[in-house]
Amino acid sequence: MKNNCGFTLIEVLITSFIATCGLVAVATMFSFAVRATIGNRQMAAATALLYDKMEEFKSAAADSPLWTNGDDSENVILETTFTRVWEINPGPLRSVSITVYSESPLTHRLTELIRGTAILANTF
Repeated sequence: MKNNCGFTLIEVLITSFIATCGLVAVATMFSFAVRATIGNRQMAAATALLYDKMEEFKSAAADSPLWTNGDDSENVILETTFTRVWEINPGPLRSVSITVYSESPLTHRLTELIRGTAILANTF
């Protein structure tokens, strides 16, 4: 009797399948991590843009053109294009709501990232 010490075709195929599944899992995790990093970077930029506009409204006087011109929007281009939209409520409690959107480079659709509202007070 002869002893064969090699691998059979079935063993090689099963090992290749298991290795391929492991590599696909690693590639999927890498893709997920890249998307999460991009999303976190966009959210950090949107938060900074929101606070920047809030500070602009907070430092403006109640009768300044910023408060009296009404609703408006502007595009800010950083790594991607962000759109800041503000709506002024002229009621007895004047307030401003600011929303920051991000434009997807593939679909060119706006996605809301963050929204904030501030109330104008006559005194501190």
